[in-house]
Amino acid sequence: MTGRRPHRVRLAGPSRDRILLYTLTPLGLFVFALGFIGSQTGFTVVPFDPHHIAPQTAGLVLTFIGLRHWK
Repeated sequence: MTGRRPHRVRLAGPSRDRILLYTLTPLGLFVFALGFIGSQTGFTVVPFDPHHIAPQTAGLVLTFIGLRHWK
């Protein structure tokens, strides 16, 4: 041995984390933005939610779930 470290084997977890990070975070931000823009302009995104609370809450939840997988 010349003092070199052995190569690390990449597990299946990090690739799954990257997939969740790169899909849930933009999707959550998009849903949140739809709800926020809808609440400011009066455009109804979801017909059963005139106050636009559901899209904003769902968007933030998706964003936080996606950001939890950041390593």
